[in-house]
Amino acid sequence: MAPRARANPSRRREPASARPPCVLVVSLGCAKNLVDTEVMCGSLLAAGFGLTQDARDADVMLINTCSFIRDARLEASREIQAALRWKRRGRGRRTVAVAGCLPQRSAADTRREFPGVDIFLGLDDVPRVAELLTDLLRSGVGQAHTPAEGPPTYLYDHTAPRLTLTPASYGYVKIAEGCDHRCAYCAIPAIRGRQRSRSIHSVVEECRQLLDQGAAELDLVAQDTSRFGTDRHDGSNLAALVRAIDALPGNFWVRLLYTHPLHMTDDLLEVLAGAAHVVPYLDIPLQHISTPILKAMRRGMTGPATRRLMARIRERWPHVAVRTTFLLGFPGETDRDAGELLAFAAEYRFERLGAFVFSPEAGTPAATLTAEAVPPDVARARRDALMTRQQAIALEQNRALVGTCIRVIADAEERPGHYRGRTAADAPDIDNTIRFQGPPGGIPGHFAAVTVTQASPYDLFGQVASGLLR
Repeated sequence: MAPRARANPSRRREPASARPPCVLVVSLGCAKNLVDTEVMCGSLLAAGFGLTQDARDADVMLINTCSFIRDARLEASREIQAALRWKRRGRGRRTVAVAGCLPQRSAADTRREFPGVDIFLGLDDVPRVAELLTDLLRSGVGQAHTPAEGPPTYLYDHTAPRLTLTPASYGYVKIAEGCDHRCAYCAIPAIRGRQRSRSIHSVVEECRQLLDQGAAELDLVAQDTSRFGTDRHDGSNLAALVRAIDALPGNFWVRLLYTHPLHMTDDLLEVLAGAAHVVPYLDIPLQHISTPILKAMRRGMTGPATRRLMARIRERWPHVAVRTTFLLGFPGETDRDAGELLAFAAEYRFERLGAFVFSPEAGTPAATLTAEAVPPDVARARRDALMTRQQAIALEQNRALVGTCIRVIADAEERPGHYRGRTAADAPDIDNTIRFQGPPGGIPGHFAAVTVTQASPYDLFGQVASGLLR
């Protein structure tokens, strides 16, 4: 889960009556949710609202929530409760707004749980946030607004106002919304609706805008990026989109996140491997390798088919860093299934790997499989065993880089001459970092050739071998 982002213009100290309403924004969840937050922030600024990161200056606290799994809902609950305490402690009128997946999933339940919240906003309310908050602040009536029932339909494009909240070095581009898969454990289709892909033109124009603003990395996100365009019935697909983005001028990276193994074709692999700007990195959540568990998960893949696909990826895209995630403790998972997964991960030696414990989600088919439930402590032990094995693999892979010179992107200068960055094998927030020393005064978003001097399982350390380069 990505760290929360807070809008960060300079603090305002003038009297409340002399300034426009000021909003403190908290964004929870994944990069896809962060894009929604950025669109809401852009809409608020365009409508004359102020943004702050200081709660003392805020008139409104807006929390964009995630509701994917139980841990995400607990995090959202903590943030909402903190906002309600802020509201009770303040002088004058303070307003709490809750947006995103939590109210979209069940507006009535969320309203009952948090009666002190002034307004709940669904996913179709993203472009209307300024209008709805303006009406609320004028009338004082918020809970009368109800997020639209049924699947959301909103899809932003390159014309939407947007305030990027990421470091200047990279930006997320949401190329599609929603999902047509019906994995047994996943509530996302019920929350986000069916897949809706943007046009290639719109995505390319947004990429051009981000590059013009100084971004050096474009991170393409969706619930399933590999299925991009197939819902449009106009010939659009991910390969065509990558070709169009790759034709843009400049020195930049393109990274694909959230692909699905069902749609990773040889043609797409050829395009990705041959693109000048696409980094050798592929995020492809596999979830499991045991055929009975994959079938129960409704992943559309068998274990042998998954193995063949992963072998083709290594063959057709040499040196690619593969990131995946696995789900442990799915109902019916046996010690044998978990052992098969552990052996597969050790054999394939993924460059990046995450593991999660099954969370029964209301409304999903897997939530009813209680007779086959795996005890939580057993599921956690299986996850921990996998991550322990992966940590040893990661340390060995990182140690092999010591003494080599690699290209990295600088995300931040943490103090003069000391940088935090990433290699081509590392996506923002979820993967490794490299901390390196170089000439002071560098600008985030510049590339550097760095000699690796030390390694830990999840971090590298180094020294600039030549100056920071754009």
